Amino acid sequence: MPFKLFYQRFDKFRCLLLAMLIVLPACVSAEEWVYTVRPGDNLWNLTERHLTDMHYVKKLQRLNNIQNPYVIPPGTQLRIPMAWTRMVENVHAQIVGVYGTVFVQRPQQEKIPAEVGMQLWAGDEVQSENDSFVTIEFADDSEMRVQDNSRVRLKKMQILGDYGLIDTLIDLEQGRTENSVPEKPFRGTRFRIQTPSAISSVRGTSFRVGTIDSNSATTSEVLSGNVNVSNGKSDVRVPAGFGAITSLGAPPSPPVALLPPPDLSQTSSYYESLPLIIYLNPLSGAKGYRAQIAIDQDFKNLWSEFTTATLPFRDGDIPDGEYWMRIRGIDASEIEGKDAIIRFALNARPEPPFITAPLPGGTTAPENQEFSWAAQSEASHYALMISQDADFSSLIYFNPEIKENNLVLSESLVPGHYFWRIFSASAKEGAGPFSDAMYFRVPYPGPSLEETELDENEITFAWRAAAEGQSFHFQFARDAAFSDIIYDEMTAASQFTVQKPDGGTYYLRIKTIESDGFQGPWGPPQLIEVPRDMPYWLMLLLLLPLLVLI
Repeated sequence: MPFKLFYQRFDKFRCLLLAMLIVLPACVSAEEWVYTVRPGDNLWNLTERHLTDMHYVKKLQRLNNIQNPYVIPPGTQLRIPMAWTRMVENVHAQIVGVYGTVFVQRPQQEKIPAEVGMQLWAGDEVQSENDSFVTIEFADDSEMRVQDNSRVRLKKMQILGDYGLIDTLIDLEQGRTENSVPEKPFRGTRFRIQTPSAISSVRGTSFRVGTIDSNSATTSEVLSGNVNVSNGKSDVRVPAGFGAITSLGAPPSPPVALLPPPDLSQTSSYYESLPLIIYLNPLSGAKGYRAQIAIDQDFKNLWSEFTTATLPFRDGDIPDGEYWMRIRGIDASEIEGKDAIIRFALNARPEPPFITAPLPGGTTAPENQEFSWAAQSEASHYALMISQDADFSSLIYFNPEIKENNLVLSESLVPGHYFWRIFSASAKEGAGPFSDAMYFRVPYPGPSLEETELDENEITFAWRAAAEGQSFHFQFARDAAFSDIIYDEMTAASQFTVQKPDGGTYYLRIKTIESDGFQGPWGPPQLIEVPRDMPYWLMLLLLLPLLVLI
């Protein structure tokens, strides 16, 4: 190559390199923030309020191509380099909600328990334990709810100019956060959450960020507004209703639609036992689900959170009360979908007592039926219901003020089929939930003899007539224990005839057999005296004086 041509090419390369060196610092140092012009703003008062020196007026005018520095239409967005801006560094956040075990670790200090009202500063670390949550409010009224088993560090909190921009940078080192960044037309906000693999930058947005796969990937889920997700080299704009995943060292994935809210039409709004068993219709595309329980509709005060790969949910050791629950599906990429929300009530305490009699499917005595249960130390009294149907629409007995752990009915129930249930009440919890409806049976009493006929050869016993389908079990014995039985017979008739036994004392008993084969209790044993026949020799002895006289 001729020397002259080489020199010309080298000279062009040198000029290009020089130009790059001149431009490069400007690009590197060109981190900017955006200010939205308000009524009454001009470049002079903006510079006075937000910048470090008035000589930036002209530079600001050139940077933004402003024709008249005194007249700028409201709503105009101005680019302002960070290097020109006055900064307030001593900005703090505040803890506005805590549930469970949460710690704050300040630089070079021992960790301390988090408390509502505690101020947090740049450099502070917040860590939540299992089933524990904390809500942090920032200077721009943004809120970050740190979910359980999560760790965040407040890396940067600063105000640019005279509240021209509130800049917040959070390091999410582990776990998940749910974030709400309000949109304020005339106040700049830059709220960013950084993980090992991505950084999410928002304004006027509700979004969630989580770390997965041992912090090697980040999920970003946008519920409203827009989120800019970046790995430092490339970025993706994620709109509302979409999510993205960013693996360590890889660009953010293209946005994917969030799973729709689950169908809660089969989910109960009232529970009477713990743990909660929460049913919902399976959601197509979901490999798992997350449920959150809060005492407020905005979910600022979480009480419990749990995930499952199978349905139904089984969790939630929470006090009795009124709650809100939201459930969302989790797709194969661990991106969590849109929430379905339901309000529910829990009344599980005090628990119903343990039943001792009659047990479910059991029987009572035919008369003066007795109900009993285990005593509860916290119970002030009990309430008991008896009905002829399982839904207690045919209520035949209700006593709401039983002080003891048993009850004997003063008026006996007629034989038949019944259900009963009971609840405990305490001064602290009030009335607890009813026990399950328990089926029991009141049997027919064993019949009593109504008539006995005795002749020379037979004895006939008669009792009340049988109801339709009933039969009887009859026993006749020589002893009250019925160990020496003479007759043991089944009969559909209401009488039974036996051969007249030798004179002496005998016992009989009868029980009723229902049409379904159910056997009631034996009636009380009844004593029968059979006259003894006079011996032949005694009869001759008594007749002998008469024969002598003849």
